[in-house]
Amino acid sequence: MPTRIALVGANYGATLASGFADLENAEIAAIADPDAATRSDAAAQLGVAHDSLFDSLDDLLLSAEVDAVLVASPTHWHERHVGAAFDRGLHVLCASPVGVRGSEVSHVVTSAGLVGKTFMWANPLRFDPRVSIAQALVEAGEVGEPTHGSASIQISDWPHPADSWRLERDLGGGALLEVGAQTLDALWFAMGAPDPMEAMASRFSSFSDRHANDLEHPAEDSLSGMVRFKNGACLQISAQLNAALPQGESSQAMSFVATRGAIDIAAGQRRDLEGNAYDFAKASCSSSQLRALAVSFLQAIETGQEPAANGKQALAFHKMIDALLESAREKEAVSIKVERSLDDLFGGL
Repeated sequence: MPTRIALVGANYGATLASGFADLENAEIAAIADPDAATRSDAAAQLGVAHDSLFDSLDDLLLSAEVDAVLVASPTHWHERHVGAAFDRGLHVLCASPVGVRGSEVSHVVTSAGLVGKTFMWANPLRFDPRVSIAQALVEAGEVGEPTHGSASIQISDWPHPADSWRLERDLGGGALLEVGAQTLDALWFAMGAPDPMEAMASRFSSFSDRHANDLEHPAEDSLSGMVRFKNGACLQISAQLNAALPQGESSQAMSFVATRGAIDIAAGQRRDLEGNAYDFAKASCSSSQLRALAVSFLQAIETGQEPAANGKQALAFHKMIDALLESAREKEAVSIKVERSLDDLFGGL
């Protein structure tokens, strides 16, 4: 029998859910979204029957028989929607970032441990061959130990209205959470996901303070920072909305230096200590990345094995996010403590 999956949040969620299309062991069985047009469009795209569409996840869970939930609602709803799925004993795939702040992610991860269900967070960039092969090269020791990484993402357009949650800091908006998080995670993952120790960052608002002046806490539209890890490595991240790029264009870069060479992820190229360059991977299309993500989630459910993008990594990653945002706000370096045991983790409850 295929794994029956419910989708909550049909805007970006329809894109994530498309990775399950045509898989014999999966079926998008129901959709929940408060906007009728959005859920109808997603249903047409994903082949979901009209009587399996709902206004809310609560209504869906009362009426539909499903095995898992794909949570792709706005970031500030993630904790509630993941919790509702766990209350029903369902597996969860959650869009990245998992929450607005680390305390929410801690509750999600501890709940997953209590119910014993698969929890995985969804960053399609991890399944780009340039990222996954770079991570494999690091794991195999082919390039030595990563010492310094650099990632940047710039988006030219910002079509959202002034009252959008994407410009409200406390709802999960802003350059880092909205567009920088997946880029930061992809590079961190490629470098072996070392334990973070300290972060320092600065933020700027060249347009959001004016564009969203009715919001209580307008988010940053530009953030630059650095994370230092316990193994001595460091990583720089830069994220910018409304960048000075031609309309409709974006720019993304990821690379790292290691003790036995360097890898330019964006170019799919590695260099040895003599400066010789070698192509190691080519970019895949977004549909291939989404398919690989879906397959990984289903394998974790079927085998009972912990996925690579697991709760422990989600919590460590969000510690970085919290520290970068706090540092930018307080204008000072912020230390990071990563839970290393179940006792530490369950202390978040």
